[in-house]
Amino acid sequence: ESRDISQELMEAFKTYGGDRHQLLKDHIRVDYLYALSGQRESLVDWYPFRPEGTLLQVGSDYGALTGVYARKVSRVDVLDESEENLAMNRLRHVETDGRDNVAYHKGGICLYAARCEETYDYIVFVGSLGDNPEKQLQAAKRILKPEGEILVAACNPLGIKYWAGVPKDQNSFSKNTLTHILKGDEESGEVKFYYPMPDYRLPVTIFSDDYLPVKGDLTDTVAAYDYPRYIGLDVGAKFDEVCEDGQFDRYANSYLAVWKDGGQDRDEKAVEY
Repeated sequence: ESRDISQELMEAFKTYGGDRHQLLKDHIRVDYLYALSGQRESLVDWYPFRPEGTLLQVGSDYGALTGVYARKVSRVDVLDESEENLAMNRLRHVETDGRDNVAYHKGGICLYAARCEETYDYIVFVGSLGDNPEKQLQAAKRILKPEGEILVAACNPLGIKYWAGVPKDQNSFSKNTLTHILKGDEESGEVKFYYPMPDYRLPVTIFSDDYLPVKGDLTDTVAAYDYPRYIGLDVGAKFDEVCEDGQFDRYANSYLAVWKDGGQDRDEKAVEY
């Protein structure tokens, strides 16, 4: 598990007067890139959130995605168990950017759902679906509006990049596992999958089941920043192999899954950035 850098990020952010671009130019570090890069927003910037909707962001993630949520919906509540993470998020979006539709809450989803009197149109877990995910999702569904949606982004332990030697995330889920925990024991609702490439943290292209890559599409695939110095296989060739065999969805590096009770048809194609 990566170490928390909230405090040093806040100090750097203040030193640079909120200039994320210059800060990233002067600090060439993967953890800073994941925390501050605007490309993080590509994961959900295209998603058709309803402008009048309300959204609960489970996991602050240094505020990497809070800004795009705040632009897309009417109100965002950010939930995190770390006061330091929330402080960094608040510094970034409220104190620096002047957002007036973001509120912050300390705690976990299970206790929050037990005392919360609000219901939400969207509840989002981006890399934050942790231990006991079934219990977390049950809690989320209790405070979701009837037509609401739960979005989960997570790494796939069967993804090609892990076969190439990248250490697996502590909380990662195969497509089958993610489908099962989203639907629950009752097997209720529908799940729509999207496939961010090279991964959900810094996506360049997002595929869906309506438009999956074919052989040749990923031959020159962009390497994720967490690949090891020496890669144990030809990633592009391996993706060609699984695409040709029609199994890209099983071996994609990560997923963005959307659960809705009853589901609805969408016709998005690949999204390029």
